[in-house]
Amino acid sequence: MSEATVLHDVLAPSSLRFQARGGEVGDALVRGLVIVAYPPQAQTAWLARLAAMPGVTLSVHCQPTMADALVKAVNASITEFRSRLTTGGTPLARQQSERGLADAEALLRMMDQHQERIVLAAVVVSVVAADAEELARRTRAVQTACSVSGLRALVLDYRQEVAFIAAGPWMDPPKAVGRVAQKHMPVETVAAMYPWVAAGLNHGRGIILGQDAAGGVVLVDRRNPPEDSGITNPNVNILGTSGGGKSFGAKVMLLREFAMGARILALDPEREYRGLAKALGGSVVDCGGGSGKINPLQVRGPMDEPDEDEELSGGDGADEVRGPLAYHMQRVKTFLDLYLPTLSLLDQARLQEAVEAAYRSKGVTWQTDPATVTQWPTITDVHAALPEDSDLALLLRNAAYGADSALWAGQTTVPPASDFTVFDIHALTEASDGVRRAQYLNVLGYAWDLVREGQASGRHTLLVVDEAWLLADPQTPQALGFLYRAAKRIRKYGGSLIVITQNVVDFLAPELARFGQPVIDNASTKILMRQEAKDLEALRGLLRLTEAECDLLSGAKRGEGLLLAGNQRVRLQVKASPREAEIIAGATT
Repeated sequence: MSEATVLHDVLAPSSLRFQARGGEVGDALVRGLVIVAYPPQAQTAWLARLAAMPGVTLSVHCQPTMADALVKAVNASITEFRSRLTTGGTPLARQQSERGLADAEALLRMMDQHQERIVLAAVVVSVVAADAEELARRTRAVQTACSVSGLRALVLDYRQEVAFIAAGPWMDPPKAVGRVAQKHMPVETVAAMYPWVAAGLNHGRGIILGQDAAGGVVLVDRRNPPEDSGITNPNVNILGTSGGGKSFGAKVMLLREFAMGARILALDPEREYRGLAKALGGSVVDCGGGSGKINPLQVRGPMDEPDEDEELSGGDGADEVRGPLAYHMQRVKTFLDLYLPTLSLLDQARLQEAVEAAYRSKGVTWQTDPATVTQWPTITDVHAALPEDSDLALLLRNAAYGADSALWAGQTTVPPASDFTVFDIHALTEASDGVRRAQYLNVLGYAWDLVREGQASGRHTLLVVDEAWLLADPQTPQALGFLYRAAKRIRKYGGSLIVITQNVVDFLAPELARFGQPVIDNASTKILMRQEAKDLEALRGLLRLTEAECDLLSGAKRGEGLLLAGNQRVRLQVKASPREAEIIAGATT
């Protein structure tokens, strides 16, 4: 048996059969269409939408034309259109003649004045599917996409065999296809049709996020992006299911940001980053009941001014309470609501009174400068302000004297932050949802204060919030509200927020959507890794994902995904350099 015969057997399908509106190629169904009408003007990459659709293959055939013969044909068309306009006709007929005359004159002007080359072009579309229902759905999608773009796609009835041949790389199309599909086009229009003219993403500066589908470098500058990039803030969301490569992608990004001089603060519920911090000479703070105690009642740093739509309001005397303590008190209230989520409104008010009494016991008023306070009240002081043996005192006792006291009952003991600081709360994995969420917010608040304090240093600070779904508590949406406000304000303090999470649907629950959806929307840069079906369905509408993008995200391999950076979208493959891979591997073991 010759080598040619073996090659034929490998390349050829097991069977071929063609019918009126389709065919069978092995186990797959195929249908051939051609583009028969085009809009007067076309945008760059005007075939990109079709090329990105699943199961769709495009074949573009171009042939040079004889200029003199084409000029004669165009002149004849101009004469015919003018004659039609002279004889009158219906308003619709006149409109069509005027448009045809304008197009013909424009084409003649391009050939005469600009010496534009004209080619005879044909676009053949091949749709492949596993079954008849999917073939019909994909065919409708192709025709709809063409209609939206001003094109018209026609199924070649009773000519499916020649359509199949025309869709392959076999040089000129069969005459039966050419007669229907070939149209005269300027070379610049043909050149602009190819989808790859808009592919890739390279700002020329910034950090490398990975490679695109063609193997090109994806280089993004989030801090000082190009004006036309559509990137309005430096924040990043990394979204994907467990095992999809979220943490790997984040580690690669953090390594490169760290090399560029950024300071990193990372909340780490799953101990993903502690090894990386140690490898880079950073520090790890045990916030799960170890040495890293954070007093939730301590007011730290300068006052965090609210946005215009969040100003405190109240009648006369409102200015008297607007101070550092007033804004921090909102954080304390959210913290206690997360810890004790079942309290009635009346008990919440009583607990708030006890918190205010605890501050008064230490001489802290609404106008006290935090820098002058040497000892802050603690949860123990709040417990002492409650009536003895009351239900509230019993509920809060665990935080003041019981198992949870190691987290909050005492002054803050966290050491000064390093260049790469990880706040480890993995020890709370087995704790109740209330304890985990309350401590997560407490640590996030502490890290946020460090971001604000670090503004004076002039260094860019990355605040990494991993497993952010832990803040998604339907009974206390204010927790996500805190994260959203941090996302809006962090650029003002010379930083950026990286939110990493799975369970996107938790953010979009009716009780949380007011804050959860803006958290997803806010970041100008989004990296989408493999998605579960429920999350993908939610993201489809929220981020206007195409069918091809959904197919990519539902079956993406580890490290593969979709990058949304401002107004550009590219397929992304996150890759580490050998040295980076060595550091990450060493930090994991």
